Amino acid sequence: MRYSFIKNKNMLWSASICLLAVILSVFILNTLLGLLVFYVDQTQSILWHALSPYLIVLLLSVMGASVLIEFYVFRSGGHSLAKQLRARRLSLIESTPEESAALKITEYLAETFLIDTPAVYVLPDEVGVNALTAGFYPKDIVIILTWGALQNLDEQELYGLLSHEFNQILSGETTENTRLKILYSGLTTFSQWGSKISKLGFNKHGQNQEHRFATSFVAVGGVIWLIGSLGILITRFIKYLTLGGRTFKNDLKTRRLIQNNANIQTLLRIYVHHAGSQIHSEYSESISHMCFANSLSPQSWMNIHPSIERRIFELNPALVQDLQLENLKKLRNQPLFSLFRSLEEVNSEYHYPWSSPQPLPLLRLSPISFAINDAIKPLNSEVRGNMQRPELIQRALQTATGSREVMVAILMIRQYREFIPPEAEVSRAIVDSLLNMDGRVHISIFHEACKNIGGMPATIARQFLTKLARIIQEDGEIGLLDALLLERVKAELHLLPLHTPTALDEVKPQIVRLIDALLHVQQINSANQLEVRELILKRVLSVEELEIYEEISDEPIDLSEILNDMAGLLLRDRLSILGIAEICLWNDRIITQDELDVLELLYWRLGFESNDIVEQMQKKNSIMIV
Repeated sequence: MRYSFIKNKNMLWSASICLLAVILSVFILNTLLGLLVFYVDQTQSILWHALSPYLIVLLLSVMGASVLIEFYVFRSGGHSLAKQLRARRLSLIESTPEESAALKITEYLAETFLIDTPAVYVLPDEVGVNALTAGFYPKDIVIILTWGALQNLDEQELYGLLSHEFNQILSGETTENTRLKILYSGLTTFSQWGSKISKLGFNKHGQNQEHRFATSFVAVGGVIWLIGSLGILITRFIKYLTLGGRTFKNDLKTRRLIQNNANIQTLLRIYVHHAGSQIHSEYSESISHMCFANSLSPQSWMNIHPSIERRIFELNPALVQDLQLENLKKLRNQPLFSLFRSLEEVNSEYHYPWSSPQPLPLLRLSPISFAINDAIKPLNSEVRGNMQRPELIQRALQTATGSREVMVAILMIRQYREFIPPEAEVSRAIVDSLLNMDGRVHISIFHEACKNIGGMPATIARQFLTKLARIIQEDGEIGLLDALLLERVKAELHLLPLHTPTALDEVKPQIVRLIDALLHVQQINSANQLEVRELILKRVLSVEELEIYEEISDEPIDLSEILNDMAGLLLRDRLSILGIAEICLWNDRIITQDELDVLELLYWRLGFESNDIVEQMQKKNSIMIV
């Protein structure tokens, strides 16, 4: 009862504000026409002249008819808006992998929050990263994503975007936004008509023949749009005053709702995306208050949504320094209340990342592996997981302390092969048990032990990571598989840093170092390595860049930082690099156990499911062996 009263009260307030905006628009247009009438006939009054009754009746009729038409159009709720925007509905049966990911996340969130699963649509011609939610009742609520959101966001970022939309559904904001869209349609109608008529004067995609009335369409449409711009300006001003402060609240509510920082990752991705969040449609103005981020040009006046930089600052002020966002450093642009936050509140949001021990190691030029007969034949993951383990290892894996000791022993064996230092703080019995096993099972045991290490205080977790890191770079060199195993431990201890979205051109040096690290895992001779390296780099770098990275660097390397930078690339860029590596490295030869483990962990670290890839590689191996 109380919720219904509040909702009706909010709706009455919105209707009153809209009515005030209509009256203001009619008054200004009538005054402008009065100036023209006064110029012709100075006996006429500017505020009330001979044409005033006709103009007022015409404007109110058009505005009223627009609102009534919108009410009729929206009889099927959010589906009507999707149809109006020419969005395409997603279906799990006929979907691309990116679309399937969006549908699965939507279904998961609906089950989590115990609501009906909304229909998901995509705007196929919009390259900006954005989303909106519309509808009145649970059965007709829809989520509309832009094509850019599907193509550029990974699953974590897409999860953050969709979580924001579910927060709007749960709070009732979706229904309110849809009704506001209908109410303000009377003020935005002229502008939309002008845009539609002007578009008739432009050549459509694939048509070279120019329309004979093209210039007339553009001119007439421009005049109508200019008349409607007053309604747009007033609507934007009213929305800015009444809705401008809720974006920060929704961001904070979304983070509390999902209890992670996925929405920060989404905002970071939009920040580095070349098209931002802008939607190029004649309806972008009328739906601006419904979107996740600003659907208009960043240079537009009185945008409802604050800038992406300010939203990131509100969620995590520490990212100002990490990302060097110059606009965020100008505290004068921040609301006054944000300057008086307690030190405890600010420090609680600061993230202290773990850093690799110094000095940094060199890249390992020779792969660490076991006997060649074992290394050539990788085991099936299910077979490897079910292989018999010594009783001592099984007992150790039942406790957190024993699991950590097993992990240390495996990394020591990988680093020194069969040589274990006498002063090593690890059970000799565990080492002997591992050495008596098939070496291909060690990584499987490592993954199992990693799941059993249990929760640790942040200080102890960082000390444990440092201990593992010192082991794998004890001789001053480091391999890719060992670095990926360390990343897996970081993820289990919740110390994996947030990947900062980056552009491809900014991480070209890191890509080259990663390719070099991949090559040194391969069981191929040095001469062939250089040929394969050149083949891969030609697909990634330009001719000028090839000359810069012609020689393999011998500088110290932080593979953890490189992997984190790579994880920040666009979805399609990461897939492209992994695809090139697969074709050039494993397309025409048998994959080894170490290589398969690297491939699986690399897909995981870059944000992809690796089960299908591993299964595909194992099938290819079986064919080549036969």
